[in-house]
Amino acid sequence: GAATPAGSGGAQRRADIAASFQRVAVEHLVERVERAIGWAREAEPGLTCVVVAGGVAANGEVRRQLSGACSRAGLPMVCPPVRLCTDNGTMVAWAGMLRLWLGLAEPPLRESDELDLFVEVRPKWPIGPRDRRSTTQAQQLAKRKTPAQASAAAEAAGYAPAPLAAPAAPAGGSAAEEAGEKRARG
Repeated sequence: GAATPAGSGGAQRRADIAASFQRVAVEHLVERVERAIGWAREAEPGLTCVVVAGGVAANGEVRRQLSGACSRAGLPMVCPPVRLCTDNGTMVAWAGMLRLWLGLAEPPLRESDELDLFVEVRPKWPIGPRDRRSTTQAQQLAKRKTPAQASAAAEAAGYAPAPLAAPAAPAGGSAAEEAGEKRARG
């Protein structure tokens, strides 16, 4: 990899961490899409394409890696133009606006309205029953790569992050050294 330029160790380290996170997130997404293609072909053998849309489709690396997964599966990947790949919040707002235009909106709540509502919020709340083909967390953890395997996979995928440099010591030495000097002087 390229050497870390002097004076940019912190910025380079943050960039390397961000790139590493993106690499792992995209690998996970590709794995899930490849699995979904297989499952979709079981249900619909005449599958003709894979559509990637929404905010995730605005990411160039996601597009590149998913395009490769689709090519390996022999399917074209269809994406809207990046300018139309927006966050779900925009889509939800648009649906709300359409409901308002159609007269399907409810009046806004007033402070005087008495509410007795409660919704339990759970992260990763299942939408339906677990698919029998779905793997368990233990199976997923067993498939994790060793650091050497992950590095080789990253290089094979075209990633070549700069090596992480050790953080530079402050200009006057370490805080412990400075404290020792103060005690010696005073």
